[in-house]
Amino acid sequence: MEPTLYILMRSDIQDMNPGKAMAQAAHAQADFDACIEDICGPDYTQDDPLWRNISAWKEDRSFGRTIVLEATEERIRSVTDTCAHGGYTVDPTYPWRNYYNEVFVSEELTCGWVFISDDNIEDRALIEDLKLHR
Repeated sequence: MEPTLYILMRSDIQDMNPGKAMAQAAHAQADFDACIEDICGPDYTQDDPLWRNISAWKEDRSFGRTIVLEATEERIRSVTDTCAHGGYTVDPTYPWRNYYNEVFVSEELTCGWVFISDDNIEDRALIEDLKLHR
């Protein structure tokens, strides 16, 4: 299986539009990159399985195959807490509008991420029923 970063975008959050979703997906990849840096650290070895998969994912770029799926907050927490390499993104200043067009800012879990490769292929079962984000 080609190593893939799956971003699980909230489908049950107020005022999530395509522009906000794109920004949140960028935040998720930044969180993923930071997590991998923490796990591998400065003393990583080239033969470490996770690092090999990350290198294969990136090829000669700073990113790789990424697929955005939609999920509820409950599902995101369930998947990211279960998967070998997963986490979630919390935006401390998520902006949203109410029915009266008033703008509010709140701290929200906006999306999660899961990195799946041959080493943790069984985690794919946790997300295979999720639909592509629209």
